[in-house]
Amino acid sequence: MNRPNPFGFPPVERIGEGPARIDVSAVRFFPHAPGPQDRVVILLHGLGSNEQDLLSLAPMLPGGMVYASLRGVLACGPGFAWLAPPPLGADDLGLLEESAVALEHWAHRVAPGRVIGAIGFSQGAVLALQLLRRRAEALDWAVALSGAPFPAELPGDAALAERDVPVLWGHGGQDPLFDAAMETQVRDWLQRHARLTEELSPTLGHGIDEQILDAVAGFVRARLAEESSS
Repeated sequence: MNRPNPFGFPPVERIGEGPARIDVSAVRFFPHAPGPQDRVVILLHGLGSNEQDLLSLAPMLPGGMVYASLRGVLACGPGFAWLAPPPLGADDLGLLEESAVALEHWAHRVAPGRVIGAIGFSQGAVLALQLLRRRAEALDWAVALSGAPFPAELPGDAALAERDVPVLWGHGGQDPLFDAAMETQVRDWLQRHARLTEELSPTLGHGIDEQILDAVAGFVRARLAEESSS
């Protein structure tokens, strides 16, 4: 986990011993802690960040749900992470799977209410998609911001394509982590494995701007409308 990386990110390190676990004391909720009847949307931050990052977006997203912002299970400099820094290789799948299992454990055994969706940025987007690739029924929908699916074929991909889960992919046209070839690969994969909504902000780098945030709010609102009409 101490390998060099061309983007200059700090290496990631394990926290403690034994299997990775979500730190329940670090989970932050908006607008309140969920009860058994609440619907929960998980917020998954990017490399080197923490649980406070995406929580700041929650007040600008549709209400009627509880947003739960989780801390990554690996240390990365002063922040946290879900897997190794980019570029990702096949040997990085193990860390991603550990993070996914930790999140599943939290969602199924610890989190009050029912987890219905995930909004992930960068590494958090990889993890949100990984939850669906592990079990297509894990989420009703997902938002992947400035992120991509893990670059390998996985056993659950066929089931995910069959289910046609709504996925919003929001990204910037000036993102240094995405060249034109990678952008095309991600778009093709999502079109084949999900019901894709794409939002491209032409001048945005690796981040979230007002255009992307508006798209996320609209996407979540549409999912709520679909749910209420079914």
